[in-house]
Amino acid sequence: MTARDVEAERERDAREVVNDALSRLDAAEVTRAVSAFARDNPHVALAAAAGLGFLLGGGLTPRMLSRLGSLATRSYAKSALAQAVELVFDEQTRSQSHLGSSP
Repeated sequence: MTARDVEAERERDAREVVNDALSRLDAAEVTRAVSAFARDNPHVALAAAAGLGFLLGGGLTPRMLSRLGSLATRSYAKSALAQAVELVFDEQTRSQSHLGSSP
């Protein structure tokens, strides 16, 4: 079995799972749940509707998507680097204190 065949089989399995889950949904129940959520959280519902409208209206262009990806990457890299530097300093501090405490 080739890698392409394995990938195609995974896609078929994923589609089956999604189709099975969607077939179990009751439209009336979903409508009631969304309506209840919107009544309980009107600001969140309006923000979600605005965001969805923006996306469906073509607001997320490839250029904007790349900028968002770049921003997320920079943010992740910054936090990962800060954690790595902190870990190195902590390790150095521990090793120096360990060396200083020995007779």
